[in-house]
Amino acid sequence: MESGSHANVPQVAAAIYPYVHYVHARLKQKGASALLTLIRSMVEQGVPLQQIAVNDRVDVALLTLAGAVQLPANGLPAKEVKSLLPKGTRCGVSVHSLEEAQIAEWAGADYVLYGHVYETHCKPDVVPRGIAQLERICRLSNIPVIALGGIQPHHIPELYHAGASGIAVMSGIWEAESPIAAAMEYRQMADQVVHNL
Repeated sequence: MESGSHANVPQVAAAIYPYVHYVHARLKQKGASALLTLIRSMVEQGVPLQQIAVNDRVDVALLTLAGAVQLPANGLPAKEVKSLLPKGTRCGVSVHSLEEAQIAEWAGADYVLYGHVYETHCKPDVVPRGIAQLERICRLSNIPVIALGGIQPHHIPELYHAGASGIAVMSGIWEAESPIAAAMEYRQMADQVVHNL
């Protein structure tokens, strides 16, 4: 789950963190200082550091001691980043192909975030990669593959049956009328699917 442009991001993050594994902190258009401020605000609101994943900024992750770092496919090598991080901090890589997933695994990533699987208005001009490609990557990967992109709660069964170890959601929660209700719905569906696997 990723922090979007919601007016009260820290408060919303504090309300939804019990229903998600990580709140992904990403401010692509702003600098490290704004990201640091956002993370510290989330912690002040009660979000546990262990449940915050920092996008790309290894320096901010080190300063905050966040629970995970999410690297871009063309970013720093996971193995080198992990050598700097406290023991137990997870390091994921965002990938868009089997080749990128294999490179990330070889480079020491703990997991990959793969997408976008379905159509999403975040990337309106990019054709979704689809469930078949997700299934292939899951089958050929030895690390968890987290599906991303255009995911609605009703998609969760086919994503898990394709081999995904989890899902990442942005607009499905942040653009919902009630982000908390949306987070609960995703979590209930995921728990139900995992229970029935």
